[in-house]
Amino acid sequence: AEGKDIVVVAGGIGLAPLRPIVYHMLNNRERYKRISILYGTRMPSDIIFLKELESLRGRFDVDLYVTVDRADKTWMGNVGVVTTLIKKTNFDPSNTTAFLCGPEIMMRYTAIALQQQELAPENIYVSLERNMKCGVGLCGHCQYTGKIICKDGPVFNYDSVKDLIKKREI
Repeated sequence: AEGKDIVVVAGGIGLAPLRPIVYHMLNNRERYKRISILYGTRMPSDIIFLKELESLRGRFDVDLYVTVDRADKTWMGNVGVVTTLIKKTNFDPSNTTAFLCGPEIMMRYTAIALQQQELAPENIYVSLERNMKCGVGLCGHCQYTGKIICKDGPVFNYDSVKDLIKKREI
């Protein structure tokens, strides 16, 4: 991803696993081009790491967009699902890597929206979550279509799991 535009899209608590990526990019800012962070939650009270997000909003070298599905009286920001933020971002689809983490339905529709902006599916990475019993690939509980989520992932290139991401857990 170095030398590229970066789009980080998080839904709900999906922001937590993406924090190390964000901090790595911020600590090595010269290695990346435009950085856009899109974050969506159901309600304003669901926003995590609020102080950190507020500090990012003050940076000139990061584009931060936050949305909620349902606003309350105090919310002054964007209302709508996180995919509505994609058209607000400015990235070069031929030189961009996207990282997604959140509910699978959000990641699926975000990946579709990014592809509609001409971002290739092989440049989109998703973090899958399945109920993992053993965590080392022995029990097979998290195996789907040849992928063992706990062993082969949980981060996958979207192109390799786009059919898997549509399936419900057994």
